[in-house]
Amino acid sequence: MIVRAAVVAALLTSAALGTAPAATAQDTVTTTLADALQRDLGLSVADWSQRSAVAADLVAFADSARADVADGVAGVHLDPSGVGVVDLVPGSTADAARAAAQRAGFAVRDAVTAVAAPDTLPAGSIADAAASGGDGIVASSGTAGLRCSVGFNGVDSTGAPVIITAGHCDPNLAAAGTVGASQVQGLDGSPVGTVARGSLDGHDWSVVRVNDDVADRFRNNDIRVPGAAPLDITGVAEPVVGMPVCKAGATTGFTCGTVTAVGQTVDVGARVLRDAVVTDICALQGDSGGPLVSGTAAVGIASASNVGQFGQCAVADAVASASGTGPQLFATPMSKILEDNPGLSLRTS
Repeated sequence: MIVRAAVVAALLTSAALGTAPAATAQDTVTTTLADALQRDLGLSVADWSQRSAVAADLVAFADSARADVADGVAGVHLDPSGVGVVDLVPGSTADAARAAAQRAGFAVRDAVTAVAAPDTLPAGSIADAAASGGDGIVASSGTAGLRCSVGFNGVDSTGAPVIITAGHCDPNLAAAGTVGASQVQGLDGSPVGTVARGSLDGHDWSVVRVNDDVADRFRNNDIRVPGAAPLDITGVAEPVVGMPVCKAGATTGFTCGTVTAVGQTVDVGARVLRDAVVTDICALQGDSGGPLVSGTAAVGIASASNVGQFGQCAVADAVASASGTGPQLFATPMSKILEDNPGLSLRTS
């Protein structure tokens, strides 16, 4: 069900942390990554990868079910233990749906008792020069400027290197793609590129065309994990309730949580965010535009937070808990961004 929720969502504009040391091999299980997963989710790196893989299998099953047994499947989700669950409803294809889910190795539950998405929603570690997802950037136009984070490195329809980040990170999005387009720099002041196009209402994204002289810096598929080896993106995943996810941002670094709802419509001040992924991750000013990942798959771009105005996640957690809810990060799904931009692709390995 798509619902609308009013949230207190500050624009996520930035602060810099320290400098990450040189990366080691990608297959090294780093202490920082393992610590983030254990601290935020109580999961090991292996558990996180396994649950992300199950979530991807669930999405694939749901896609096939729409064609074969649509009347019998209400939805899919991961339960708290990481088991993939298919929610069934009575109908002419219920038996076929049950058999198909069980053949695929999933548990099945009647939709009336299944754990479902909520129906309502309550309101240092960067490189000196931006290069990877999670690094800090500044978009400026005239005297206005906004600090955000790199989302994912990509390639446009002409083969040129681009950065994908949030649309609300541009102070002059209406001028995108013109001679007056906002200039994008790293937090060290080094020129990066210009905003080529973007969207603010509905889906929140922007595409930054990278300058030729720094293009090689962005020919990678890395997500910054402070103090450790980068995470290499291998593809795109559709979000599923219960999916373990992590975000990278210039302010709060690499932290993890869980998808709590999908397909939401959220009021964010004067704009409306549609098809939003909702997570229980704390994100602060400067994390906007950063990547949301599950395993090594791109899930979305950080678009808004109900605690973005606070200076520290410890304070944000306490305030959110006192009001009866926890921190929430709202993201625009990467699949929707790619649909909005024919010819755009992520760098993957």
